[in-house]
Amino acid sequence: MPYLNRYAFIGNLTRPPELRFPATGDKQALCILNVAINRENRDERGERLTHTTYVNDIEVWGPSGEACAHFLTQGSMVLVEGRMEVDQWQDKKSGAKRSRMKVVAENVQFLRIKRPEEEPAPAAAEAPPPPARRRPRAARPRG
Repeated sequence: MPYLNRYAFIGNLTRPPELRFPATGDKQALCILNVAINRENRDERGERLTHTTYVNDIEVWGPSGEACAHFLTQGSMVLVEGRMEVDQWQDKKSGAKRSRMKVVAENVQFLRIKRPEEEPAPAAAEAPPPPARRRPRAARPRG
């Protein structure tokens, strides 16, 4: 019997990516992403409603994780494809069993990278004069 564990979504980062280097022997980078997915529809009066789903704990391993940490910022839009996994552990304080769902990304595409706001352009009085225009040279035959 075939099984399918595939998860794909598009959303915006709710906080900056977090880059870690776990204490394992392979020294592979791990980037943690948190994404909000918006879904819009209309109610019976025709007013637009937005429903937001938060997907936390998206793991991106290796060079892809390093690229996410380097290029993405809070608010960036990404397409994530991966598989669902469950982490299970025992709470050290209470001894209770704990678990959480996470997405292990196999592909992350950067759809829109949100950049910090650029500084405003200088006022016209402060702007340097435009560079002098050069006359184009006549094309020389090659050969």
